[in-house]
Amino acid sequence: MAQAALIVCGWALAQYPYLVFPDLTISDAAAPRSVLVPILIALGIGALVLTPSLAYLYIIFKTRRRSGH
Repeated sequence: MAQAALIVCGWALAQYPYLVFPDLTISDAAAPRSVLVPILIALGIGALVLTPSLAYLYIIFKTRRRSGH
């Protein structure tokens, strides 16, 4: 996994600041700020809701059951 991730990172660094040379730069491909801010807020709220739920499921399924129960 690490090797594949490093290959992708190296490719991205070699292409910087272009996504598709010479037509599309990273800043041209980005969504406007009016879209990015609500998405980041929703992502944060979703993480706050989902993280405790996943932790609870992990605790339920990883605890050993007592004999006789």
